[in-house]
Amino acid sequence: MIMSNEILEAQKEKATKTLGVMLDYLSLEAELHTEERNGKIAIRITSPDAGRIIGRNGQTLEGLQYLLNLVLFKGDATCPRIMLDIDGYARGNRRGERGERGDREGAAPERSTDRRDRTMRTADEGEDSATEEQLRCQALDAAKEVRRWGESVRLPKMNARDRRIIHLTLQEEADIVTQSEGEGNRKEVVVSLKKD
Repeated sequence: MIMSNEILEAQKEKATKTLGVMLDYLSLEAELHTEERNGKIAIRITSPDAGRIIGRNGQTLEGLQYLLNLVLFKGDATCPRIMLDIDGYARGNRRGERGERGDREGAAPERSTDRRDRTMRTADEGEDSATEEQLRCQALDAAKEVRRWGESVRLPKMNARDRRIIHLTLQEEADIVTQSEGEGNRKEVVVSLKKD
């Protein structure tokens, strides 16, 4: 769908303003630069708080990106996908791979302020695993995102019990497939569209 420059500019402005409010609410300073990339809106973030914005394994940045897309799409179904990039750390492909600038030592702090990161830790790390209801909601949200964007979603590493809840929640979804990936007791669940 071809969009007029005026509409795209309004969407870019709204995305920047919304992200600015989110970061202000978290008491994080940042400069935001918006551009269009491959039909998506990309927001480059420059901040002295880069490590806190990225979070452990990029989960805080991923959470911000997810919420921003959710808010903007709910208000405007024609809004393109928003991708966040801070210091070369882009979450556009949901894998948290660094851009061409490569890894930067010390970019992510030891502790994350991301609520989802805390709820997904297992009991052997000193905290209870997520509740079944939280996991079901997370699974259904991931399925919605996969349907909307057509790209796989990787959920944070979790124990076997929590992974089972994700798999069972989505097993009746005819167009969705789930798969556990990784090694050891804690693995990621990948939610994808079924291939014909």
